[in-house]
Amino acid sequence: MNRFTFFSTFFLLSLFSEYSFSQFNLGKSVDSLIRVTSPRFFNGVILISKNGSSVYEKSHGYSDLIKKTTLNIDDQFLIGSLSKQFTATLLLKEIQAGRIQAQRTIRYYLPDFKQSWADSVTVQQLLNHTSGITDWDKNLTYEPGIKFSYSNINYAILGKIIEKTSGQTYAALTADLFKGCNMKSSTVPPGPGRTSNNKKLVKGHSETENTTYQEENILDLLDLPVMGVPASGMISNAGDLAKWMYCLHNGKLLADSTYQMMITNAVIRPHRWGELKYADGIQVDHLNGIAELSMSGYVPGFISTMIYYPKTKVSIVILENISPSPSDMNRVFYFHDQIRKIVRTSF
Repeated sequence: MNRFTFFSTFFLLSLFSEYSFSQFNLGKSVDSLIRVTSPRFFNGVILISKNGSSVYEKSHGYSDLIKKTTLNIDDQFLIGSLSKQFTATLLLKEIQAGRIQAQRTIRYYLPDFKQSWADSVTVQQLLNHTSGITDWDKNLTYEPGIKFSYSNINYAILGKIIEKTSGQTYAALTADLFKGCNMKSSTVPPGPGRTSNNKKLVKGHSETENTTYQEENILDLLDLPVMGVPASGMISNAGDLAKWMYCLHNGKLLADSTYQMMITNAVIRPHRWGELKYADGIQVDHLNGIAELSMSGYVPGFISTMIYYPKTKVSIVILENISPSPSDMNRVFYFHDQIRKIVRTSF
């Protein structure tokens, strides 16, 4: 072995050992974290990937708290507002195809829309939650475009626009997205009152006033005017969401110019991490110099987080089938935020 080969081999082995050590510490830290019971208990699945390959995965708790059925890593969850990222991607694909312009108003695409504010709210303002819409049947709370105010209604309307311009149903369009990313455990749920045929869909549980948990019939809740599938109602699992992030952020779904549009049309939003930016169905920031693309979700019975780090191609997926009281969002997302800190340190 010549000197060059020796030092090259030594260098590669050092890198491998350092990476293995970091991975070991990450697993040890997360394992220890999810065993604690204060400020609440953890009940869900975690998948951390790098370059599309799993480096840590764990299921902890129950798919049914009443029957004490053990959770599996490939179980399906309702993913809440993570659904918005799929809707935003579909909308951007329509822009890419030339069928939608972001600065056109709702009325341009939905001429029969009864609300008067359809004449003043644009597609872009729906995408980044600057529309001022808080209720289907009320006036806008502020002039469109001047500030951020989160509303599921924005994405419910985007779903209607996408169906109109594409000539396809929302379910068919998302099915094509899932197929393109080889997401075999993701779907749009059936209509309210119908039984889901997703055998791996776990039960959702929401916290009561006395800190116990009750089962939620979330498939019925999705029909409420403030909910809706394009905003918060897709079904998926951890493996599929890791595939989704790798697919979306590595040029598999959108042209680069369209993808740049997705991550740059950002407005400031308040957040428990600090002041973040919300773009088109995605949070974008460079906290402490680390580029981070994220989204989280909360619906009765389920909470969810997905984060992608473009420099290292590391992704985090955390899905829980419990929803602690929303009165304290730091407590709600305690484990998600702590795992984020561990990953940021490890990679």
